[in-house]
Amino acid sequence: MKARKSIILLVIFIFAASLSFADDMDTTRKVWKGRLNVNTSSEADFSILPGIGNITAHRIVKFREEIGGFKAVSELKRVKGISDGLFLQLEPNLTLFEKSDLKVLVDINSAGEEALKKLPGMSAKEANSIIEYRKRNEGFDKVEELLLAGIEKKQYEEIRDLVTILPYVTTKKIP
Repeated sequence: MKARKSIILLVIFIFAASLSFADDMDTTRKVWKGRLNVNTSSEADFSILPGIGNITAHRIVKFREEIGGFKAVSELKRVKGISDGLFLQLEPNLTLFEKSDLKVLVDINSAGEEALKKLPGMSAKEANSIIEYRKRNEGFDKVEELLLAGIEKKQYEEIRDLVTILPYVTTKKIP
């Protein structure tokens, strides 16, 4: 009886956790613009790259220190966790010599409330205003449309270089 009760509690816990996880799933598409210098970047810098988590970022910096700096960007492939495919995805945003200027742009045609609230000065009300405008108009065509979505000019000036427009994708509900 005790074992059965434990199993039931475990199933309830797993179910509740899965519901919570589903709510937290982020469907925000992002665009990486600019380059990251592999010889001067920190672990935090590397971790903003797609497919690079904190552990791989730590491995990159540690490997760089062990070899005395990268002589070629392709040496990143020698770091555990960087496959050939991942390297090909990252390569356009990496540099040996240029100053780092990598930015992660948020696609306002897919960003959820939480992603939008991470933009400077963005409130939940403004984030929801953007989402409602996007639904009514089947997406944004230009960043300037944020002004039509209820974003004040000062706020718009602050975030316009941090957002981008990717094609709007609707998700149709199955009846």
